[in-house]
Formats: sequence, structure tokens, C-alpha cells
Amino acid sequence: MTFVYRNPHATRVRLAGDLTLLDLATANTRYQPEEWQPGRYHSGGTEFLRDMTRDPKGYWSVAVPLHAGGLSYWYRVWDPTRGWANKRIWDPASANPRPPGESSFRVRNNDVLDAVYVPYARKQNDPVLKARADYELPTADRSKRGKVTYIPYTTILGDSGHYLGVYLPARYDAHRAEPYKVVYLAHGIFGDETDFMVPANVPNILDNMTARGEIEPTVVVTMGNHFTGTGLDFASYNQANAADNLVRTILPLIEQTYNVSTTREGRAYGGFSYGGMTGGVVIRNYPTTFGYFGHFSGNPSLTSQDYDNVADAIGSDKLFVFLGNGVFEGAPEAQNAIANNFRSRGIGAGTAQVRGAHDGMTAGQLFTIFARDYLWSGSAPCR
Repeated sequence: MTFVYRNPHATRVRLAGDLTLLDLATANTRYQPEEWQPGRYHSGGTEFLRDMTRDPKGYWSVAVPLHAGGLSYWYRVWDPTRGWANKRIWDPASANPRPPGESSFRVRNNDVLDAVYVPYARKQNDPVLKARADYELPTADRSKRGKVTYIPYTTILGDSGHYLGVYLPARYDAHRAEPYKVVYLAHGIFGDETDFMVPANVPNILDNMTARGEIEPTVVVTMGNHFTGTGLDFASYNQANAADNLVRTILPLIEQTYNVSTTREGRAYGGFSYGGMTGGVVIRNYPTTFGYFGHFSGNPSLTSQDYDNVADAIGSDKLFVFLGNGVFEGAPEAQNAIANNFRSRGIGAGTAQVRGAHDGMTAGQLFTIFARDYLWSGSAPCR
């Protein structure tokens, strides 16, 4: 892939991203993109950096070999006319929508991410990478692409200036007789409302899945959970406030604004990392609000009494819980143990491990399994 960024005033530009590789055999040795071989996967946790070359017209470029899928990247720019020194920016040529201004947590913390979409080549000889390309790349038929927008709202604490990400599937019908099923997705402690929309590639995943008839058209809502402190730093993510804000503020707003389900069978919650842990607070405090829970690289922390209380609250209603992580994050025993705690109480549960590290690309792979194999499906184990 060749990356091109135009800035005639810049004195230095570097391509950066989650583009170094981890190997299944060694797990913790980092490799450069040119060292790719089967069994190695682009993974976050170590920032890839590569200087770009400027031409006389102010175009900066660099070519890097990459494996298939939606991969996270950004630029680092030195531009004295803007006071930038190693400023982290997303690609200004990106087609991904963003919240306006500097309201997003990643923008405020100079931690933005973008995504490059790399097609599959047969020489990669890896069904995992082929599947990633099949799901994570934008569908070629533009009429089958959904739409992402960001809408302003006021949080449960009365703070304005925050945004919700909303994905509407292709040919969304505000007057359809049957309301659309809806998934509410929560980011990790370093993230915001853009995480599932961009680095996790959820809009592309659902576009492709819907076009193939693997899931019914589904609405997605993403929220930023850094609103619980005046400093809006990392400590401003409070799980209890995030859970209350979701159920008491976001759900009513979305259900008044869009043609989405108001029943637990038509609602799902998913979270990555700290957002997955927040899901434990949601399921404990609001056990009858959602029919499906997805915990991606972030496990719920529940006591034996919590499991019993959830089982008692839902009674004979359906509930399904999915848990997963990346192979470079560690063994799946914790996820399996939690799943067994649910199963022992008659609650459906499933687990999966994908080839990735603790990053948005892993979140996207786990979301793919959650959505394709379990959401709104009669095949999902349940009570």
C-alpha cells in the first residue's frame, strides 16, 4: 500500500500505526511489515513508525507491504506553520466521518486512528486474512453501504457537547413496520465513540454481512464514556455512570429518534476492553434491558450472587453472552470460566479467540463472530 499525504509546509512526516507484526510461534517478538510470513499478524501495542519522502509539490509518500484487512494507522507531522511537532493526525483524505470539532476523546488526547483497507492476495495463503478482507473492506456496491453520522446529546450528568455515533444500514426505512434491531457499543479506556466505527470497522463488517444475508439490517450506536470528570482525562471513564448514561439517557434518545427496537430481544450491548468490563455493570444493574452481551477483550467482573441475580431477573427470557480475546493477549481460560458460570445457570454463552492483540482490529474480528454467529439468531444458545 502506498500512503500519500499532502502538506507543503511540513518539515517531516512519518507514517505510524498498528502495523508491526506478531508471530503465533513467538507471541511477543515484533516484526516489520517487510518481515511478514504466514502466521504473523499486524497488531497494536507497539507503534510502527516510518519516515515519508517529500516531492517538490509537497506530497509525502511511503510504500509498505501489508496483509489483508482493515488496519489501523495515522500520521505524525512536523509543521511549524501550525505549531505541530510530532503531531498525531488522521488522514485528511479519509472518508470516515468524525464528530465535529475537538469533542472526541481521542482528538483531545492526540490519539486519533484511521483505517486502511487492504485486499487479500492468494499468496497470503491464510483463510483468516481472506475472511478479514471479505468483512472489513468496504463493499464495492455503494448502494449496499450504510451511513455513519454523529449526533449531539447531553449526558446523564448534564454535560453537553458530546456525540453519539449512529450507523444506519443501507436503505434504512424510518417508517418500516418492524423496528430495526440495535447494538450499543462501548469503547475501551483509551477510546471514544469513533473506535468501533473506524479501527474496528463495524460499518463495513455489517454492510458485508447484511449484503450476504448473514444478519438482518441492524443499527449501531456508539458512545463516548469520558464524561464523568471535569478534566475529561482517562480517569473520567466511570463504569457505573457509563452504564446509567447508556440505559437512562442514550436508549430513550435513540428510541425516540430512530426506528429501533425497544425490547430486550432487539437490543444488544458490546464493549471492548474497559467497555467489555462496563458490560458487567450493565448486566448486573440492568439485567433485563439487553438480550445479548458481547465482551471483547474485557471480561465482566461478577460474583456468584451476581450470576444468580441475573438468572433470577431474566427468568424464562432469552439471554446470550459472548466473550473473546486475541491470541496475543493470553489464554482464553478466563473467558471460558465466565461462560461456564452463565451456562451453569441456564444462560447461553459462547467464546472465541482471534489472531490479534489488544486493539481495535481484534475488537472488529470478535464483533464479526458475535454479529454473524449469534446476534438475533435462533441458533444462539439461550434459556
